[in-house]
Amino acid sequence: MYWMDLVPEKGLDDIVAPAFTNDHQVYHTDLGDIISLYALGVAEEGGKSRIASSWTVYNELAKTRPDLIHTLANDWPFQTHSDLNKEKEPYILRPLLYYVDNKLIIQYARRNFTGFGKNPRREDIPPITEAQAEALDALHYTAEKYNLGIDFQKGDIQYINNLSIFHARDGYTDSPKNT
Repeated sequence: MYWMDLVPEKGLDDIVAPAFTNDHQVYHTDLGDIISLYALGVAEEGGKSRIASSWTVYNELAKTRPDLIHTLANDWPFQTHSDLNKEKEPYILRPLLYYVDNKLIIQYARRNFTGFGKNPRREDIPPITEAQAEALDALHYTAEKYNLGIDFQKGDIQYINNLSIFHARDGYTDSPKNT
C-alpha cells in the first residue's frame, strides 16, 4: 500500500484516480468483494488509512435521515466505459444501496458522479440531483464520524470486506527517500 503522488511527474490532467495523488481520498468502495492493501513504504507525514462500517453508517442514517436511505436506494446515473459497453449507452442506472441475500450493500465512489483528472464526467450524462449530492455527503461525514484510523507500517497487510466496509485515506507528504 505505497501511495506515490504522481501529480508532480505527470500533471493532474493525466491522473486517472485520486489514489495517485497525495490529496485525501473520501470514503468509497472499490470493485470486487475483498480489498487488500500492502504497505511497501510509509509517507513521511499523514496518509492514515481509514475504514468505517457501511452498516453502522446505514443505521445512523436510518435513525436520523431516512429520506437519504430512500435516495440511496433509487437509481443513479453511472457513466459506462465504452470499451466495456456493448450497447454504447453513455450511462446505466442502478442504486447505490441494495440488498443481496438479505444483506445490505452500499457500493459507490464519489468520482463516478463528479469525474476526476483524466476521467471527467461526460456531459451527455444527467447530473446528480441535490438530494443525491446530500446523500453522498451524508455517507462521507457519517463514515468519518464512526471511522477507525490505521497507521500502516512497511510490510503491513490489510484485507477488508468491500461489501460492508467503506475506506478512505488522509492526505500525506511523501518523503524524498520513498521516491
